Amino acid sequence: MTMQKADALAHLRVVVQPDGAEQDEGVIPPMASQASCPQLLPVPSAWWDTSAVSSRQLNPVPEEARTARQYVRDLLLNWGLSYLVDDAEMIIAELVVNAVRHGLAAASPATPAALKLCLLRRAGEVMIAVTDPSSEAPQPRTPGWTGESGRGLQIVGALSHLWGWSPIEGRGKAVWAVLQVR
Repeated sequence: MTMQKADALAHLRVVVQPDGAEQDEGVIPPMASQASCPQLLPVPSAWWDTSAVSSRQLNPVPEEARTARQYVRDLLLNWGLSYLVDDAEMIIAELVVNAVRHGLAAASPATPAALKLCLLRRAGEVMIAVTDPSSEAPQPRTPGWTGESGRGLQIVGALSHLWGWSPIEGRGKAVWAVLQVR
């Protein structure tokens, strides 16, 4: 796939279509799934490297969640989307920590431990993503009542319109969340 085609795909919207509704042009329907499970959105691997995506490399440590929150805050404020900042900061923090804890641990030793924060503003929505070197799908857990971990992806699912993951050929995956723009 050429970079031009990947760039065009980056401008498509991800929405949930009601059953029986006609599909609009420019819409990628996600695969059907339960609300708590991640949606699989197959997109070209070059999609995450297009000029339409604002991105920043992250160090593979949990403390980078702070850097990621600030980057997301600054970009959303610059876009005039201040009402999305609180949810977006919580989502990106959970995605970064999840990528460090699980994405790096499950990656092949031959794959460099690189994380990247990606934001994409499209018609009616903002997509926030973190890429990591693991090809394993994110797995929401059911934490115990007293457990101190295991709620991150549940938080992402609760705060986002839609969330999921996309494989990146030869480089792992992107775990993403979509916030609706009013």
